[in-house]
Amino acid sequence: MAVLLPAALGMTIIPILFFLLRWRFPTAGRQIAFILGVLALAAYAPYAIINWPGLDVVAMVAAILVMTAFILGLMSPPKHADSHKMVFHAGPATIIAFFAVIILLDSIFLTIATTGLSENVARQILPEPQGGPVATSYFPGTVAHDYQEKAKQFQAYDAMRDAQDKRGWRVHRGWLGEPVVGQSTPFQIQVLDEAGQPVEGAEVTAHFLRFSSKSLDFTRQLDEVKPGMYQAGITPTRPGRWEIIVDVRRDGETHQLRGMTDVAAH
Repeated sequence: MAVLLPAALGMTIIPILFFLLRWRFPTAGRQIAFILGVLALAAYAPYAIINWPGLDVVAMVAAILVMTAFILGLMSPPKHADSHKMVFHAGPATIIAFFAVIILLDSIFLTIATTGLSENVARQILPEPQGGPVATSYFPGTVAHDYQEKAKQFQAYDAMRDAQDKRGWRVHRGWLGEPVVGQSTPFQIQVLDEAGQPVEGAEVTAHFLRFSSKSLDFTRQLDEVKPGMYQAGITPTRPGRWEIIVDVRRDGETHQLRGMTDVAAH
């Protein structure tokens, strides 16, 4: 959306203004195209600064705006030409079309990388995940999944990590069976303190996050089935890989873990 919206507006408004002004000033087509290109960049600059989407997005939108004005100017005859009808140049048009395709594909890739594929599109173009006989899960450690976003968040994560290391809690987690789409499978967390005693009375929440679509994310509260043991039945909605964020809270303290799991199709 950061690329498509401003680019679509520019590719719509610039030609409309160009043909209106050229109808009024038929001999100044190239001058009009140049002015509109400069004005388009000047109009986009404040928007990009206020809603900064990243240098790659800004460069791509600027290229689209400039190319739109350049194509209109290229098709316009010079002021001293005998005819003031717009002409088509095959050579430059081929070069422009080549770069237009590159910009279009880069815009699509950038949009997918930023927002992900919708579930319907992913189901159409991606192969169906194949579930193995055994569910595989791994937890690389106490890592907050979004600490890179801002320095303030990183500081909070760093403080939480230090607190977790000092607390010395040990967490054992996993499925009590193979997770399969549409079937409820027990997901269990065991929390022990530094002395190996069960951590009782905690609030344990598991967040299941889908890479391809945020709309499929869901959260489950785990109930304490016995001292230090927390469990809930989880029914996955899609096969393939999921990210799991587990939060263990007690007496104002938070213990967070990140993990990955694979869900079988059947």
